[in-house]
Amino acid sequence: MLSFGNIGNPFWTREVQFLEKLHQQYASKGLVVVAIALDTDKQAVKAWAEKNKLTLPVTVDTEKLAGAELYRVTALPTTLFIDRSRRVTMRQLGFAKGHEQLFEREVQKIVQ
Repeated sequence: MLSFGNIGNPFWTREVQFLEKLHQQYASKGLVVVAIALDTDKQAVKAWAEKNKLTLPVTVDTEKLAGAELYRVTALPTTLFIDRSRRVTMRQLGFAKGHEQLFEREVQKIVQ
C-alpha cells in the first residue's frame, strides 16, 4: 500500500495516522504500508514522522518525483492498494469521512 502526500496537507496527516493503525494491525499478515512524502526537506519529513509516532516506513520522493510519475499521481493525497502480485487493486484520491471503512475492506481483501 502506497500513500503519496506532503507534510503540509492535513488530509494526508489524518490518512497516514489511520494507515499507521492498519500497519500495526495487519503487518503480521503481510501488509506493507509506505508513506511517500512529496517534499524537498528530508529533515522536516523525518521530524513530522517522529511527531506523529509513525512506525510504518516513510520515504521522500525528491528525485524528479519518480514514484509519483510511475504511479501517475495527479492529486494529493493519493493512496494505492497493491496486491501480492503487484497489481493496483484500488486508487483513492483524497481522504475524507468514510474512507477508513473503505480502506479497511480493501486491506482485508489484500491480506487474505
